[in-house]
Amino acid sequence: ARCVSETMENVCIIDTSNEIGGDGLVPHECVGWARRMMVPSLEAQAGVMVECVQNHTVETLIVDEIGRKAEVLAASTVRQRGPRLIASAHGDFRALIKNPDLKGLVGGSQQVIVGDKEAKASNQGKLQTQRAGNPIFDVIVELDHVVRGRCRIIWDVAKAVDNVLEGNDYSFETRRWDASTRGVQVLSDL
Repeated sequence: ARCVSETMENVCIIDTSNEIGGDGLVPHECVGWARRMMVPSLEAQAGVMVECVQNHTVETLIVDEIGRKAEVLAASTVRQRGPRLIASAHGDFRALIKNPDLKGLVGGSQQVIVGDKEAKASNQGKLQTQRAGNPIFDVIVELDHVVRGRCRIIWDVAKAVDNVLEGNDYSFETRRWDASTRGVQVLSDL
């Protein structure tokens, strides 16, 4: 939040659990010039997200955690109105695609019946699962839950979702924080 707000962009944080800005009325210095909107209850988060975009001419919206269908719909509204959206959601990439409440973040999925020619070419049969729409996020950073400081960056979310739904692997870049050099190493690019 601080880094983005120092570029003179209008940045707002939706801080549902006060995990970014802290519990006090004055946000922690880590948020820099970003404004923080505290959320009175989990049920109100989606409304606060939309209110922020409608009333505060925000250029970047940072959301603590998207975890419910209403927030996915709000994130879609934010995306359509233009601001950059930075948000967290629990689960790895494949789990996100399967999660009925959150799969809209990556475009969702739908069952479709394909023609004989396409069914034969894909070896998946006539009933196939395909991405339903465009992902809300262009890029996903997936934190490794086993190795601290390691993450995967999925640069083309739409293509990655399509690959997973077709039963294939998807491309990502693996990075790791190197404490000895205080820098980031690119480990692999699949």
